[in-house]
Amino acid sequence: MKKIYVLLLLYAGMMQAVWSQDYYALVDSAEFYIGSHEWEKAEGYIKQALQKDKDGRNASLLMSNLATVQRYQGKNDEALKNYTIALFMTPNAVTLLRNRASLYLDMDSIDKAYTDYSRVLELDGNDIEALYNRGVLALEKKRMEESYADFQKIKDISPNSYFAYNGLAMWSKANEKYTKAIEYYDVIIKERPSVNALANRAECFLALKQLNNAESDIKNALEIDPRNGFLYLLRARLNKYRFETDAVMRDVKLAESYGVDEHVIKSFLEKD
Repeated sequence: MKKIYVLLLLYAGMMQAVWSQDYYALVDSAEFYIGSHEWEKAEGYIKQALQKDKDGRNASLLMSNLATVQRYQGKNDEALKNYTIALFMTPNAVTLLRNRASLYLDMDSIDKAYTDYSRVLELDGNDIEALYNRGVLALEKKRMEESYADFQKIKDISPNSYFAYNGLAMWSKANEKYTKAIEYYDVIIKERPSVNALANRAECFLALKQLNNAESDIKNALEIDPRNGFLYLLRARLNKYRFETDAVMRDVKLAESYGVDEHVIKSFLEKD
């Protein structure tokens, strides 16, 4: 009997070793294809690893990775289902919550994204990514005090953070505090110039009728991205203030040619 028992233990050990070898080979293959952005192959290996993970000790991580590679393939519904399953297993996983919140944003589920970011902040009140994204969502939802509080907290945590300045700049612009918004955009553009920052500062200059400053920002932004339709719309508004009718019509046509909707153009030019 003792001999049989020893043989059974040896057999079990051998089977465990075979299982481990197969499982980790699948995981390694999945990681390789994730690294090379071959999402469909990675998905296949993750699914095989899940079948091997009988005791479920790595199931949450595998489900999270599965959801991520599905998201990269545009399989948003499947990705959402698997993020949710993974969160059922590990409900306090901050990275998982962030990933699902980001997916909700892609799917235009603003309220659900807001809820997930709020949950992240319950777990880690200093999570800058969650504070920034929740602040942006609160701004979209016209919850101005909450939005400002999130952006200001980022600045308290990290005074020189790009996210703090960008969030406060957006908030100030949305609340028609254009001079303050320009101050924030000055810092952003000095450190990290971009079409978006230049366009936003130009819009603030236009609101204050500082036309030469607006012209300079639009010109610099167009040098970076000459196919950006919104920049031509900004320039059309600038030329409207200068009563240059022909230039307005030229820029409107350029904005339309680069994909700006005619209703957006009409609404934008009717401002002021």
